[in-house]
Amino acid sequence: MEKIMVVGIGNPLLKDEGIGVHVANRMLRMNLPAGVEVIDGGTNTYDLVDFFCQADKLIIVDALKAGGEPGTLYRAPLEKLGLAPEENAVSLHQMHFIEAMHMVVKLLGSNPETVVFGIEPGDMNWGTELTAAVEEKIPRIIELILEEIDRMTAD
Repeated sequence: MEKIMVVGIGNPLLKDEGIGVHVANRMLRMNLPAGVEVIDGGTNTYDLVDFFCQADKLIIVDALKAGGEPGTLYRAPLEKLGLAPEENAVSLHQMHFIEAMHMVVKLLGSNPETVVFGIEPGDMNWGTELTAAVEEKIPRIIELILEEIDRMTAD
């Protein structure tokens, strides 16, 4: 059985920037199909390298500033996003999930199918509450993730 990981990324101390963590924490309370694991990835993306290597398929959930209205949902295969690792990072604190994925693929030879669900943030200032525009999208985000899991398990 293939292992599917849903990884919520973000800083829950910066309002909407933490949407991935909020989604992961809600999904952790759900009864998910066998072979599906949910990870609260927080901001420790270096630690995600090990998780990414264990997965056959990945679903990443994160805030994604793409110019839409707050709460806009995006879905794309990772390779279609055109994200490149930060070449000038001098600290692990500057490492984002794309750098972790680069390490997994280029250095460790693992290449899990990866789909990213992004949510356009509204407010990324200090605070632990999501804005209403982002909070109200959580049920829809989870519904889309469950549909993605169904698609991945049907392949």
